[in-house]
Formats: sequence, structure tokens, C-alpha cells
Amino acid sequence: MRNHPFVVVHAPDNRGLRAVSVGGKVVGKAWSEQGLRRLLGRAGVPPDVDLGDRTHMLWLGDRNDWPDRPRRRRTAAVVMALGLLASVTVLVRVGLADAFHALAYGGRLMGVLLLAAALAELVGVAAVCDYWGKRAVRFSGEGVLLAVLAVTGTNLVFLVMQIEGGDYTPYLWLWIALALWSGWALWMLGRQRVWRSIPYPKSFALGVAVSAAVGVASVAYSVMYVPYATPVKVPFGVSLGNPVVNSGRTVLQVPTHVTFRNEGSVPIFVVGTLWRVQGFPSAFSDKPNAMADWKSDLTASNSTLRHERSSPSHMLGAGVFVDAGSRLDPGDDLSTDITVQVPLHPDPGRVSLLASVSYIRADRCKLSNSYRDSLQYSWNPDSEKHEHVRDAPEWIAAPGDEFFRYDSRIYHSSEMLNITRSPDYASMWWVLPKGNDKAGFAKGDTDPYMHVDISRAPEGQEALAESEQEPYGMKTMYVATDQPVAQLLHKAGK
Repeated sequence: MRNHPFVVVHAPDNRGLRAVSVGGKVVGKAWSEQGLRRLLGRAGVPPDVDLGDRTHMLWLGDRNDWPDRPRRRRTAAVVMALGLLASVTVLVRVGLADAFHALAYGGRLMGVLLLAAALAELVGVAAVCDYWGKRAVRFSGEGVLLAVLAVTGTNLVFLVMQIEGGDYTPYLWLWIALALWSGWALWMLGRQRVWRSIPYPKSFALGVAVSAAVGVASVAYSVMYVPYATPVKVPFGVSLGNPVVNSGRTVLQVPTHVTFRNEGSVPIFVVGTLWRVQGFPSAFSDKPNAMADWKSDLTASNSTLRHERSSPSHMLGAGVFVDAGSRLDPGDDLSTDITVQVPLHPDPGRVSLLASVSYIRADRCKLSNSYRDSLQYSWNPDSEKHEHVRDAPEWIAAPGDEFFRYDSRIYHSSEMLNITRSPDYASMWWVLPKGNDKAGFAKGDTDPYMHVDISRAPEGQEALAESEQEPYGMKTMYVATDQPVAQLLHKAGK
């Protein structure tokens, strides 16, 4: 046999690794005889060395004692790495979305923290390979422990938010699986007493606690405090200006003004708007109206005038004053002026202007980009006669009523909320009802109205309760003014 340096194979350690010295120098560790031969080959020992040659080989302990369980060890490493990678995938997705696109500063800060946690977990994946391998890196165990703690903390935040929201999403099973995985991983690392090799355990624990506190504070700040502490200041009102009578004294031209601007610090998204002007032919009556008349008036218009007998109303104009889906940033003014033609024959009695707007807070949620393009009509807009082709759901309008509508999914202020909440949908229906015997407007006329809600499904009948809509900052406002035509004529005559 050729000469080679003296080899010493030490007794196995608690993980089954046997240290190997060649010529008095430790060259590595081996799990098995095959690994030993590969190690000796790299150290310059001939590959055909006789491992039983006592003149060149010294075995400290039983030569056949190789207690490593490779399948168990590799399975544990694979399960540990898969759990870390599953968490990394979620954190990178949520972290990137929130770091660049969250609607509030706190949400973006949370996105950065999630990306930092994902980076720590990626380092942990590399540490797993070393820690369940030869442990060539000194602090690989601490790296795995830090990564597991990061998964435990971030997954706990997701799970708590999911439970607090009370919604089911498929991600719930992931949070449960990661919670079980975290328990197993901490138990596994506890059995191996990883913390004993941490050089400064108190500093390590303090760092973990501070990171957790910053994460919790960021979630509370972005999800709870900022959206609820800042009020929306959106002045909204209507007025009738100084009218003008045409030369033939047959038409009264009435300028109307809708005030709508953002004077606060919170941007908003407009879900829908409506303005309408109606004429109410009326006459004075010496004889007071009876109880039956009061009930009829209150049913039709929520108001009654005891000495006024009103005929069914006539629509003089209607429309939208801000496009659905528009964003109103602080300082934006979308006030509108509209001129309405009021016929003087027959006498319209009085003119009523009503406007409504529905909006959501842009610091709490966002309408999908498809909202503006989701416009649908109940009639065929491409035909000459605009034939009716579709009815609205019965809880929106009667069969045959015309309408147009917008709808889309509504997104929360952060991706963290989007994946822990069920999807909701914002809808706006702008309806032109047809007259009937019970309608409060004249036969052949109409009285437009707007219906806005947030529901669990597109065109869903089940609208969210007020408490469920509160996180979106949903609000619908109505303003109105009413003036007799005689008063408008008096102004026109000045």
C-alpha cells in the first residue's frame, strides 16, 4: 500500500458527525464511510485506502458507528425550508404591493417591514441548509431561529387580522398551516437548544421584541388610527341663481349651481352623482288639506303644505355633475353650473333642485381601475331608437325602467387587508323610472334617482351593513333647494 498521512476518525457527536484529522489537522466531518472517503480524497489520501489499516488509520470509537439518520435529517431540513419559502412568498407579494402602493404612510412602512422580514427568512433558508448539514457557518442556528421567529410574528399578525375582520378567504388555511409549522419549528429548534450558542441572548431577544413592537404599531397606525382620526371636509350644496325670461316670456332660464370641492386633507373617490330639477304645478287652496292629502303628500315627497294642492311633478332636467370614479384630491373644486329651461305655460308652480353624491375615502380604499369602464346601459346605445334590452334587479327598479350603472371591486388601503378580507363590490345605479298610478310624477314623465351600495357580489342584493361599510368611509349626501316660480319671475324682473 502506498504511504499516506496518518488519519484519525473521531467518535460521532450528538448529530452523528465524525470529525476527521489528516496528519494532525482536522479536514472536516463525515456522516458515513462514503462521505469519509470523499473527504479523504479531497485531503490527498489515495481513494483506495484501506480504512481498517491500523498503521495509518485510528478509529476513536466503533468503526461501524454511524448514527446519522439522513432521511429524517433531510426531511426536517426540507420541511423547515418549505415553511420559510411559503412565508417569504406571501411577504414579498404583500410587502412589494404595500411598500409602493399602500394608500397611507403607515401601510407603506409596514410593507417595508414585511420585505425586511422576507429577507431575514430568505437568509434563514440558506442557514437551514448549513444547520442541517455540516454547520460550517458559526451562527447558522441563530439565523434559522431568527427566520422562524419572523414567520411566527408576521403570520400571527395576518391570522389576527383575518379573525378580527370576520371574513373567510382561502389564505386562512395558509395562516393556520404556518401557525402549526411555527409550533413544530420552534419545538425542533428547542430540542437542539439553539439559543445556547447565541453570544448575546438578551440583545437578541430585545431586537426581536422591538421589531415586533414596530410591526404592531405600524399596523395599528396604518389600519386604524390614520383613516379614522382624519375627517373629510367636502362642502356640498346647491343654489338657484338669478333667472332670465326669454323675449317671448314663455321660458324662464334658471341658472343652478352645485358646490362640490375638497377642503380637507383626505382625497376621495366619487362613486356616483345626480342632480335633478323638477317643476311642481301647484295652486293655493282656501280649504285646508285633509289627513288623507297629508298622507298622500308625505308618501310622494316626504313633505306636505296644508293650503297647497300640487299636481304630479315634471322633470325639467337631470344628469351627473362629476363622472363616476373621479378622484377628488385636497384642493380640487368640481363645482358645476347648469342652466335649466323652465316653461311658464302652464304655470309650473315651484321649482325644486336636488343633488346627491356618494363617495369613499381614498385613504381607506380604492375603486378598481375598471370602474370607469364598467358602464352598462339598459338600452342599446348603438341603435337609433335605443330599445330597452335589460331590466335592473327587482330591488333596484321595476321591470321596464331604464338605467345605467357602474360597478367594480373595491380594494382596501393595503394588500394585507385585501388578502385577509372577502372581496366587496361598489355599485352605482342611475335609474329613470316609468310612471304609474302610484308614482308622484306625471304620466309619461320620470323622476330619476341614484342607488349606491357596497355588496358582497356584483349586483348582489345583500348590501353591507353600515358597520361593514365604515372601513371604506362610504358616505352619501343629499342637498336640495326649492323656490316658487313667482319668486323667480320677480328676480328676473329686477
